[in-house]
Amino acid sequence: MKLTAMLALTALAMGLATPARAADPWADAVVDFDLGTGGAAGFDDPAATLGSPTHTTAPASPYGGPVTPFNAPYGEGEMLSIGEGGWLTVRFDEPVTNHAMNPYGIDLLLFGNSFMLLSGFPADATTTASGFGGEGGIVELSADGSVWVEATGVEADGLYPTLGYRDITDPFPTTALVPSDFTRPVDPSIAAADFNGLTTAQIVALYDGSGGGAGVDIGAYGLSEISYVRVSNPVGSGATPEIDGFADVRPAPEPAALALVVLGAAGWISRRR
Repeated sequence: MKLTAMLALTALAMGLATPARAADPWADAVVDFDLGTGGAAGFDDPAATLGSPTHTTAPASPYGGPVTPFNAPYGEGEMLSIGEGGWLTVRFDEPVTNHAMNPYGIDLLLFGNSFMLLSGFPADATTTASGFGGEGGIVELSADGSVWVEATGVEADGLYPTLGYRDITDPFPTTALVPSDFTRPVDPSIAAADFNGLTTAQIVALYDGSGGGAGVDIGAYGLSEISYVRVSNPVGSGATPEIDGFADVRPAPEPAALALVVLGAAGWISRRR
């Protein structure tokens, strides 16, 4: 009975120590878009950018499977390709806030189909990364959909390539069971070159539970919250960024606060003995 009570109170304590957030962390609506020119054929539905980013790509294809930094999303209906001169604007129903407890200060994540290069083929668990490929995309932020601020230094279809699952060791696995967290950012101090020479398992460890995505600290641009995000591709870029999804970062509970709540629960049980 005491053990049951302790477990119940610990679970409650963890819930109380976790900051409140919206149930749906994804972008909710397409406000405006223009495909531009030269985008990839078959990737022209902006609604593909709403909801969760892709965990498993092209499941009906013989080459489909879990998304990894080496096996980026590529199935039709999974993302939008923005040609030169094009743009996409999405809205969050619940604002993305500059929360003090967001990991690494990152508040917003954008997912594309950037990828890491392999050092050789055929690839297996020992094959390492040897480079990075992305297609850019300008990111702009707005609280009201009228006044915009460019998130300089951030590429929508850039670091960090999507990782759909945490229980993989192969660049192109056929199955996986443990989803990664698309609301947790990768440590932004990790540079693209830091992945060179690492195996898939080592990259997964470096992601530390994250599902990847390009991170944005909205506070760095003088914003306390935003509801709108725009991705655009300027004429002459020579690239076609693909967008898979957007996520509001989940705040992390402070270890000290969590420990205090759990200790309080333990003390209450001790007094009940």
